[in-house]
Amino acid sequence: MRPVLAVLTVFLMLLVRIDGVHDAPIVAIATAAADDGDGDGDGDGDGDGDGDGDGDGDGEGDGDGEGDDGDDGDDGDDGDDGEDGEDADDSDDSDDDDSGVLGAISSFFSGTDGGAESFLTSEIFAIAPTGLRADERAALLAAGFAVLSVEALSSLGITVTRLSLPAGVDPETALEIARPLAPRAVFDLNHLYRASGITCPPVYCWDRRLVRLGGLSADACRRGAPIAIVDTPVARSHPALRGANIEARSFLPEGIEPAVSGHATAIASLLVGQVSPDLPPLTPGSRLLVAEAFRDRDGAAQADAVAIVRGIDWAVKRRARVIAMSIEGAPNALLEVAVRAAAKRANLVAAAGNGGPRGDAAFPAAYPEVIAVAAVDQRMRPYRKGTRGAYVEIAAPGVEILSADVDGTSRKWTGSSFAVPFVVGALVRARAETAGDPVAARALLASTARDLGAPGRDDIYGHGLLLSPEAGCW
Repeated sequence: MRPVLAVLTVFLMLLVRIDGVHDAPIVAIATAAADDGDGDGDGDGDGDGDGDGDGDGDGEGDGDGEGDDGDDGDDGDDGDDGEDGEDADDSDDSDDDDSGVLGAISSFFSGTDGGAESFLTSEIFAIAPTGLRADERAALLAAGFAVLSVEALSSLGITVTRLSLPAGVDPETALEIARPLAPRAVFDLNHLYRASGITCPPVYCWDRRLVRLGGLSADACRRGAPIAIVDTPVARSHPALRGANIEARSFLPEGIEPAVSGHATAIASLLVGQVSPDLPPLTPGSRLLVAEAFRDRDGAAQADAVAIVRGIDWAVKRRARVIAMSIEGAPNALLEVAVRAAAKRANLVAAAGNGGPRGDAAFPAAYPEVIAVAAVDQRMRPYRKGTRGAYVEIAAPGVEILSADVDGTSRKWTGSSFAVPFVVGALVRARAETAGDPVAARALLASTARDLGAPGRDDIYGHGLLLSPEAGCW
């Protein structure tokens, strides 16, 4: 049955590509048809979830790295069969959260949802230093476009004009029509981005010790510039965030339903909260800016490029020293310009992505101005669903990370999203050692990382495992 499914998968992928469907949904359709995420490849969701090939769920394997229980040796994605061509030691990949309902949650946050749009289909945008000229706007209006909004993002040096599409015109065709009418401007789709993490069952806590983060007083990071996240809303009433200095602002259009606040609540709790007396915040006492950019779209948390960039602009205006983006999506002209401008004044950190070893590069992490963070587990094994590539800069704990949940309790979370806060914590310490220099701080983290995998920088760990400086906060 397995070969038949494999052939059917390839056929479906080819068929969909011929019909012109966007690449991300193509991968989603193929994955949904051939793999239920349980590690056994049979589509029924009942695998042992450990990816070790021995079927016992203990994470040990039989020592031969061949996945010889008879049902997973050929699926190419269970991380232990030695045939997937990703690396010579895939038996070490972490996959502790890959079964049953959690596998489905993983597919949701990794973008394998079987057909979600990757951009807003009702609009495009134009960016220019001072906006569209009157003659350019008139030409666009005559072609059937309408101006939805104009906003000057002063800290980034750009003006964004959102345009609705002419009747009966799809977004890609609209770009072709618009570009010659206003050649000074840069036009692009308003791409959508997703939160880059999933929840997983609790095991134990280990993360801070692994990267040497801890030991600071409760208000050690109180002075100085704030840190910022671009994410979902935060449940500021959560007990773990009691007393935390959080400033939030929404960048959603009026009347748009915000996404559920679980993802950002977990990120905020790691940075400035405390879910347990044994778990100090990574940046104790810091003022946290929360740019709320994620909306609820049919149950999915998504943020469009304009909302994200507005959040970045606000964070820069508020003098954020580090801006964290636990999000992933497609390359985008507006986002690229914003990242380049913001990086002159702050360190930018983003999730390397959860698209799997063969997944496409995740943005904004893949922009060179951004520190791309991959997730590892307690034994420093790469997260099994982590995206790999030359843009990966550093690895940090991101598997079974204990943090706050939206319902007022705590749980463990997995994904490159949750590796990002550890790098933020290390950066504020690195900037203390480099007199606040963001470039020197970034270089310090790269030079002190513990080399893992192949010697030197590689596509899995980047420079290696994060090791935080022992200085106080900048």
